[in-house]
Amino acid sequence: MLPIVAQYFSTFGINHGIIEFIQQQHETADKLFFNIKYVLESNELKLEQLSSIGSDNTNVSIGQHHSVFVLFNQLVPGLIQGNCYCHLCHNSVKHGNDHILFDIESAVLKIYAHFSRSSVRLEELSNYFDFIEQEQEVILQHIRLRWLSLLQSIERLIVVYPVIKSYFLNIAHRQCPKLLLEFFTSNKGECSLYFLKNVLIEVQEANLQSQRYYTTGVNLYSIITDLLRGLNNRLRDDYFGSKVMDLLEKIQHTTEVDDLKKSFRSFIQTVIQYIESYCQDRSLFYKSISIFSETDIETIEWKSIEYCTTYINTTNIDKDCLYNEFNHIRSKYVGIKDTFGGIYKQVQNFNSSNLVSTKQIDTTLDNVCDINVQNNCDTDNEEQDVKFHKEHKNHFIRCDQLWAYLLYDENVPNLRKLIEFAFSIPASNAFCEPIFSHMKFYGTIIETT
Repeated sequence: MLPIVAQYFSTFGINHGIIEFIQQQHETADKLFFNIKYVLESNELKLEQLSSIGSDNTNVSIGQHHSVFVLFNQLVPGLIQGNCYCHLCHNSVKHGNDHILFDIESAVLKIYAHFSRSSVRLEELSNYFDFIEQEQEVILQHIRLRWLSLLQSIERLIVVYPVIKSYFLNIAHRQCPKLLLEFFTSNKGECSLYFLKNVLIEVQEANLQSQRYYTTGVNLYSIITDLLRGLNNRLRDDYFGSKVMDLLEKIQHTTEVDDLKKSFRSFIQTVIQYIESYCQDRSLFYKSISIFSETDIETIEWKSIEYCTTYINTTNIDKDCLYNEFNHIRSKYVGIKDTFGGIYKQVQNFNSSNLVSTKQIDTTLDNVCDINVQNNCDTDNEEQDVKFHKEHKNHFIRCDQLWAYLLYDENVPNLRKLIEFAFSIPASNAFCEPIFSHMKFYGTIIETT
């Protein structure tokens, strides 16, 4: 079963809702297209108001020649292709790993497998921790489908590295796997381990930002640009992390050092090239809608708003009215930003009222048709978000909630359409991922009702 999910800009900001689940035995582009189209139409959702199709990055979903996106784009010209930028981050480092001189992924998996299959080995390892009076840490399993999960495994391995190394180097050579023996005795093993730890943190940060339930297409340009800038800085400075630089200085053979540095550069270059191959054609679009991620509305210029309209069906936009509406909202922001405890306090109070009323409000999609979705999926996330920001001193304003607050009870239909369009563009399919873990429970409900 596959969930059909809507992402839309509601009265209080970004929201998601499960429209329906579909059973799909054969995931061909034609059958997926037919079933998704049927679900949308049966829920009285107009296809011409569809702004984007978001999915994973498979050929069936977004292939150039015959895919779900291509078929929908034939019905709705100008449709925005929504890629999953979380998958993009995972796959970029997976491709980059081909250039690393030592297969750290295999080493981590082998270490985990060595202990997970034997309680006797775990007991022996425990004695090593007791000897050096260090608390024993569990070796974390790496999930191959999510390559960035390797970062957590690496970080845990580094914490216990001296103990694990001592264990494997002290057991009989025939019992120590050849790969691990090389890992713990070669320069390239330790250097590659610390290099990945240092660089993967940067990619993982972009991945986590893309996963946030309130992250949309308006945030992507900033996330991806910051990531690429950081990676390019590493190439320019030839910097691979302080620990790596220290290890490289201790290696006596310059050829070995050069080979390691070359592999690290190739890794970073591959990650950059992979990300750019997906983002380059769409960078102007994401840059144009990124203006709505700005929370200092006073700095937004009309020409940026006007340029953004080139990506939407302008027959539904009256540009003269849009100009007046934008200036009205900007003037409103300037007038209230320093009153009633400041704009942060105002948006916070506005958002708090949402927690009380979310389950009682019939949310509309594009101000035209009712959407019969289970939108309480986001309610817990909203509560966690408010709790998180209450615990932090820095006043963080979510851009979607700021725009929702400014547009509330305002007659600005043209600006509202533009904002609804921009915030409806997905950044990833992260919202859908946890749904699969609840599928068994959902199926039980269907069978018993």
